[in-house]
Amino acid sequence: MREQNLLPYKLRYKSISVMKLYQILLDGIQLLYKNNRDFISLSPYNRSILLHSTIKHTASVSVNFIMYQIRLLDQSAYYDAIGIITHPRVIPTAKRMAGRLDFDVIIIKLFLVILSFSTINFTVYSNTPPVNLSNVKDILQIQDTYIDLTWRYLLYRYDYKQAVKCFSELIRCFFAIHDAIHQTEDVLWYLDTINSLVQKTEQSLILND
Repeated sequence: MREQNLLPYKLRYKSISVMKLYQILLDGIQLLYKNNRDFISLSPYNRSILLHSTIKHTASVSVNFIMYQIRLLDQSAYYDAIGIITHPRVIPTAKRMAGRLDFDVIIIKLFLVILSFSTINFTVYSNTPPVNLSNVKDILQIQDTYIDLTWRYLLYRYDYKQAVKCFSELIRCFFAIHDAIHQTEDVLWYLDTINSLVQKTEQSLILND
């Protein structure tokens, strides 16, 4: 970022370099699934369904949180690049999302795990028919365990009022992320990257079984 900010404004954060950074950071989300014992314990069928339905959300939260941490989301030139590699309509959504990421690392990690076990049929319109999990109650139990753990951590970290507020902010963060995903449903390079990521994660999990 220091090197980028030393350049003339028009040369900062070129679209290709931002796209490459996104692809590198997206690739790291595999660790969330590959290193979680509860996720590994699921059948390949259920793992595949969860990967396909949740990885867009977990990847978006993860990447944007990293961007937030390194203060890239404070750079106006970054949003110009986002408008080029996606669509100008995404810029307001990206800025709104940037204002919803003020959490500590532990809260974000727990939030990511909760999302990775989410069984919600997200409101994104596609021609893909819904696929049912074979043991949804078991997966909901895992998700509930992480939700309970998150709540306990929030009560440990804050008082009750602040804990409620923080949990509410997590929900608002999810809505902002979901809106961004909806806005990028027709961005081919992003969809190809996500699909490739799902396939690589699935193959890696199968090889490790």
